[in-house]
Amino acid sequence: MSNGNKNTPQKDSEKIQWFGIDGLLIVLYFIEAIVIGWALINNVDAIVGYAVPYTVAIVTTVIFLKYLSEVFLFSKGSKKNKK
Repeated sequence: MSNGNKNTPQKDSEKIQWFGIDGLLIVLYFIEAIVIGWALINNVDAIVGYAVPYTVAIVTTVIFLKYLSEVFLFSKGSKKNKK
């Protein structure tokens, strides 16, 4: 018999680990928001004009290259399976 709860229990791997990488990313987000907000309020051109745009461009490029490598590895794997 069901207990009337329609929610399925979470697996241990799906839980948020506050003291692991998940917690670290949350803390880094708040630190980043504070630093960028402070730089905008105080007109710090080095952070607003150089650090933020270059960092975003580098991170976006790295993510895109990682995505491309996964797509090519996947396509090579599917070609080998057809033979």
